[in-house]
Amino acid sequence: MGRWSAKLAPRFAKFAGIRDGERVLDVGCGTGALIQAMVNLTRRCEVVGVDPVPGLITYARQRFTGAGITFDQGSAFELPYSDSSFDRSLSMLVFHLISAPEKAVSEMRRVTKAGGTVAACTWDASGAMELSSIFWTEAIKLDPAAEAHAERTRSCNLQGQLSELWNTTRLNDVQETAIDIRMDFTSFDDYWLPYLEGVGPTGMYVAGLSHEARDALRERLRNRVLSGQSDGAFSLAARAWAVRGLVPNW
Repeated sequence: MGRWSAKLAPRFAKFAGIRDGERVLDVGCGTGALIQAMVNLTRRCEVVGVDPVPGLITYARQRFTGAGITFDQGSAFELPYSDSSFDRSLSMLVFHLISAPEKAVSEMRRVTKAGGTVAACTWDASGAMELSSIFWTEAIKLDPAAEAHAERTRSCNLQGQLSELWNTTRLNDVQETAIDIRMDFTSFDDYWLPYLEGVGPTGMYVAGLSHEARDALRERLRNRVLSGQSDGAFSLAARAWAVRGLVPNW
C-alpha cells in the first residue's frame, strides 16, 4: 500500500490544513508518507513522527535527515508528549487497525493546543476501495473460508464513523469528507506481484495458499481486472474517509 499512501498523503495533509511554521505530530507515521507530503507542502514546518514499530522508526530516521524532522517510538494510546505540545496532530491509515480508537483520538486531543486541529483518515470498507474488495470477492468465490481472513469492517472505516468518534471526543467544528484517488497499474504483474511478498492480510492469505490455489486466484483476478484482455494498463478506484476537528478553547 506504500505507493497509494504516498498518493493519498498530499490530499489528506491539505484537508488537515497544514501551514508553515507549525509543529505537527504524525501518529503511526510508518515509513513517512505523510511526513514527506508535509515537507513538500511547506517551506518550514517542525514534524514529529511516532510509531510503535522499531524497524519503521529506524527506516524513517534514515530516510529523513533534515532539520525539524524527528521520530520517536511510542504508542498511540500513550503518546510520549506533554499536553498542548503540537499545533496539529494527524494520523493516516491507522484508526481502522487499532483496538481502541477512542483512546488514540483522546491522546491526540491531549497533546494538541487549544484551537489546534486533530485529523485522521482511513481507507473505505464499503467496497469503494477496489484493490481489497475485488481481491476478497474473488478469493471467497474460490474458498469460502477466506471470509475469515477478509478485511471487513472493523471501525472508523465507513462513512460517518470517524466524525462520530471525533464528536464523541468533544472536538469542535468536526468535518468529514471522502478523498477519492485512482490506483494505476502498468500491467497485471504490477498488481499481482506485491501480494507474493506476504505483507498485510491479503499477502498473508496468498502466502498460505497451495500453488494450485494461488494459481487459481491469480487467474480469477487477472480476468477480473483486465476484463478478459491478455494484459495491459488499468486502474482501480480508491476512497479514503478523512475527518478533522478543533480542540476546544476551554
